[in-house]
Amino acid sequence: MKLIHKLLTLSAAALSLTGCSKYLETEVPDQFTDDIYWTSENNVRTYSWEFYNLFTGFGTGTTADFYFSTFSDDQAATGLNTYPTVAAPSNSTWDWGYIRKANIMLNRINIVPMSDDAKNHWRGIARFFRAFDYFNKVRTFGDVPWIGTPLVITDTAVIYKPRDPRKLIMDSVLADINFAIDNLKTDGSNTVNKNVALAFKSRVCLFEGTYRKYHTELGLTDAATWLQDAKDAAEKVMAASYKLGDYKELYSSLDLSKNTEVLLYKIYVPGALTHSVIGYTNSSTQMHGLTKSAVESYVATDGLPIGLSPLYQGDADIKKVRADRDKRLLATIDTFLCYNGTLVGGLSSSSGYRPAKFLNPAATQLAPNNETDAPIFYLSEVLLNYAEAVAELDQMGQYTLSQGDLDKSVNLLRARAGVVKLEAPGGQTVAVNGTVFVDPKKEADVTPLIWEVRRERRVELMMDGFRYQDLMRWKKGEYLDNAKNPDIFLGAKVPDNGKVLRNAAGYIMTYTAATKRTFINPKHYLTAVPTGQIALYPAGMLTQNSGWEQ
Repeated sequence: MKLIHKLLTLSAAALSLTGCSKYLETEVPDQFTDDIYWTSENNVRTYSWEFYNLFTGFGTGTTADFYFSTFSDDQAATGLNTYPTVAAPSNSTWDWGYIRKANIMLNRINIVPMSDDAKNHWRGIARFFRAFDYFNKVRTFGDVPWIGTPLVITDTAVIYKPRDPRKLIMDSVLADINFAIDNLKTDGSNTVNKNVALAFKSRVCLFEGTYRKYHTELGLTDAATWLQDAKDAAEKVMAASYKLGDYKELYSSLDLSKNTEVLLYKIYVPGALTHSVIGYTNSSTQMHGLTKSAVESYVATDGLPIGLSPLYQGDADIKKVRADRDKRLLATIDTFLCYNGTLVGGLSSSSGYRPAKFLNPAATQLAPNNETDAPIFYLSEVLLNYAEAVAELDQMGQYTLSQGDLDKSVNLLRARAGVVKLEAPGGQTVAVNGTVFVDPKKEADVTPLIWEVRRERRVELMMDGFRYQDLMRWKKGEYLDNAKNPDIFLGAKVPDNGKVLRNAAGYIMTYTAATKRTFINPKHYLTAVPTGQIALYPAGMLTQNSGWEQ
């Protein structure tokens, strides 16, 4: 049966069992206590439901996986996203509730009367979500304390445990994922299963492999091992029965249950759990528009970057921008511009480009009552994980990339987008229709093949919440610095209407000329450890990340 995530919080009191001492001799008949809860597999299943809240999905006006994750070079937020100058006292990611919950589940499963296979399945669920939460913590903070047992108040040595090295944490995360893959059931309607765990492994291993490759300051030399694991995990998902469907339907469907490319999705139902993504792109609230940098990253239908394609008609108006372009761009931005002084139906975008990717005319249009389903794990990401892993391994001399590798990954996405396929003549070069090319915007330290694979990832997953961490793992934080990448603060090219702020070339300036966002290396590759947490520890026990020391 379908797992409806909106119901997960209903049993919060029961699901937070900790084994605390009872204060009454007589049990309250309608309440659970720890010593009577762990009596059936069904109770274990119910306990696990709360973990699914870790999948953010669509948001309600705050940071989420889609649209609202605006801190990148893809969108110009209506309010400038920038870095704090000092470490904050708190951070919601520095929370150990789900880690503790997973550890309790792993401990209590031992006493539940069920088969060994069932026990291992539920251990796999607990370890999957422990890995999921720890992965987010490592991406945010780097080193964090690894806690693998359920804590009680007397465990002060573990409660005040120093940060463990990244290598230990990520090795533990990988061990958890591998256990999940080996023990989870292959079926399960819209629940975490073996294929979901494989897709997650491809995500984690690609991230860690590229992070270790490009962040040489870590001194970790096993990047290729992680990238090989990413390749192998992705390939197993690709061999399953998932098939690409309609691009826009993935993001604007009222029911993803029959979508052939979705491994796991979050269900929204009116009156129970809803979101705001449609409402925020369909009201008088100014939208977070796509940047000039993002729009120009889409190729023409001949497969060439716009700086090389004879099909590209320029950006004098929106019709020219959209002409002969990647269908993913046509699905992502609307057919009209809307900006200060030139509104269409009362709509306004920070950059002039209206995000259209998530719209569904049949859905409730007002925030926060939108009910379209949100994809969590889906085939297109897995294909991109595979393509990038093999491209990186090829560049490292650890694998020989073939045309077949591209044809079964990014070229499936390009075919859906109406774009000529990418060819791999060898030596990290790329071609279309037999003609080798190099994008004029390509950076010197990135090979043509990796550059184009990264482009595919960017445009396929536009506004899906991946871009910021992609830049962090590639060690390309300077893309977020407008002094080094000015197109991230620019929008569409428009005529002067006396009301919109434009630069000398006629592009919408999403912020004033004096606005700056500076990326500081290495400080901004990791977030500050919350100072409030450091203060709770004995002096010197919890260290701060480089650059955030006060």
